[in-house]
Amino acid sequence: MKRKVTSLLLCLFIVFYALSQTKTSIEITPNHSDWTYKVGEPVLFNVSLKGVSGESYSIQYQLGPEKMPFTKSDFFITDKTDFVIEGGTMNTPGFLRCQVSFMENKKRFTSTVTAAFDPEEINPTVKNPSDFNTFWKKTISKAREIPLDKQFTELKDKSTAQYTVYQVSYQNHDYKNRSYAILTIPKKEGRFPAVIRLPGAGVHPLGGNLKMAEKDIITLDVYIHPFPMTWERSFYDSLKNSPYIDYKFWGVNNRETHYYKRVITGCVKAVDVIYSLPQFDGENLAAWGSSQGGALSIITTSLDKRIKWLAVLCPAMCDYTGYLYNRAGGWPHYFDKDNIEIYNKKEILKTLSYYDVVNFARMISVPGFYSWGFNDAATPPTSFYAAYNVIKAPKKVFVIPEGFHKIYTEQLEKTNSWILQMFQENRK
Repeated sequence: MKRKVTSLLLCLFIVFYALSQTKTSIEITPNHSDWTYKVGEPVLFNVSLKGVSGESYSIQYQLGPEKMPFTKSDFFITDKTDFVIEGGTMNTPGFLRCQVSFMENKKRFTSTVTAAFDPEEINPTVKNPSDFNTFWKKTISKAREIPLDKQFTELKDKSTAQYTVYQVSYQNHDYKNRSYAILTIPKKEGRFPAVIRLPGAGVHPLGGNLKMAEKDIITLDVYIHPFPMTWERSFYDSLKNSPYIDYKFWGVNNRETHYYKRVITGCVKAVDVIYSLPQFDGENLAAWGSSQGGALSIITTSLDKRIKWLAVLCPAMCDYTGYLYNRAGGWPHYFDKDNIEIYNKKEILKTLSYYDVVNFARMISVPGFYSWGFNDAATPPTSFYAAYNVIKAPKKVFVIPEGFHKIYTEQLEKTNSWILQMFQENRK
């Protein structure tokens, strides 16, 4: 009898422990498995409360186009943990966001999901300047008048028996203005394909594309700021707490002074660095990046036709002016409610049209791999579909509907696999 009581108590302990370890959360799922709808088609949001302990709940929900003020806000009381919210529909292509919240043990829990409505019918709002191509041809041509003057510093702590890692620096768009990158080169004899990876936003240093380096691929990770990457980490940490973190807003009053001008010329001259390497096979070159890096990969590929393949994850800098047309615009959100009073000026609108990814995307002519999630609030899908939809070259897309603004393991694996497959097929 004593053994049975002990066993019963143990079972009860396990049950209560398991319950205590269940995290309280809200799970929301649109009723279409791909989270995609036709314009005018209603969406239902299936909601499930997880790890809750009460008998009834006050549910608040809000609906509206992503990044815009909610068009509907309501609440109701329920004793159910699974219920449905009618989301309505959209009358134009775009993304509808549903936010649900409730209180549990004096703590508020919130979850958000985003349903797509004919996303491949989204058209850009940004204007394309008549001299867009001329401006960038002249800009790149002038930058290339400055010799590369490459300088290599081996990073012995990163190098392996298979590849050597360097910091490479090179002159950018004018003398004494240098760009920096992390370069890996296979140690064995031969000539190899190459991958240029463009960075996400921020000021932190890069570590190198070592996963691809292991495949006997030359890799070049470009750093967009004018600082070596070999300094003490404390230096870059100090940049994050300085005005430098706002670099993306600098110089927007004129196309010649925008911070991204030197960024873009530095990315294009990174292609020159690859082509100057005797170990490069002279043909197989891919560019890829995520967020800001996704934007820069489109921009660089559009400006240098020697890049043969393009991989883009959740690109930023797309269709900035979306906010001026009552829909989400691209990072860094020059015209959202926090910034519109500062940046909604004629000269700034003109400048940004020369730096909007949509206008570079029009010039893409090579196969591309594209991936993103619908729940991305940093680079809203409305904005990047505006760029994606103007690309006429072959496109392969991998959508993670529930995905937020991050690189998922599956995305990274698929990106690398696709690039390696393109290399292999081209070398047959």
